Amino acid sequence: MNPGQLLKIGDVATLLGVTTQTLRNWTNSGYMNTLIGKGGHRRFRRSEVERLMELKEREDNIKKCLLYYRVSSSIQKDNLECQLERLTSFALSNGFIIEGIYKDIVSGMNFKRRGLLKLLKYCQKQRISTVIIEYKDRLARFGVDLLREFLSSFGTELLIVNATNSNYKQEIIDDMIAIIIHFSSRLYGKRKGRNKANKIKKELLKET
Repeated sequence: MNPGQLLKIGDVATLLGVTTQTLRNWTNSGYMNTLIGKGGHRRFRRSEVERLMELKEREDNIKKCLLYYRVSSSIQKDNLECQLERLTSFALSNGFIIEGIYKDIVSGMNFKRRGLLKLLKYCQKQRISTVIIEYKDRLARFGVDLLREFLSSFGTELLIVNATNSNYKQEIIDDMIAIIIHFSSRLYGKRKGRNKANKIKKELLKET
């Protein structure tokens, strides 16, 4: 076969077993070389595709993973370390090679997390088979399905060790308060909204 033969993006996606969007992500990040033809259409040299096929075959035999773990506050640091121990044990016992470890000490309602953003950027640039978290809400309180789809676009699977959500009552209360403060501040002003939220927090703490 002619190594210089140019292939269309759909044909390359079929050969590599990925989506066309994954190919676009790979070329945008520099992971794969491409030629841009008239009209902005991507074309791929067969030699480049064969290189990726060989690389993919080798990497498929090596399950690379990233670990992500999180707590809402520094008070829970002991739990943070326990999460890491359990995740590490799970990954190694299931034949994964741990490529990176990311953590955050911040609310699951907050998406501006240094560890999470670094993890997502790493998946954009490197071929990672799996991201492993202990509980669904360790990744986020809401929007986990969206993050799963985002990771999937780079060929990365999200693996949740425990199907149920964690039972961190204080975190749930803190997240509820964050929502109340946000909307109360918009309705009543920042100071008055926080005062109302603090009253609700006291009542919630009484219930627990």
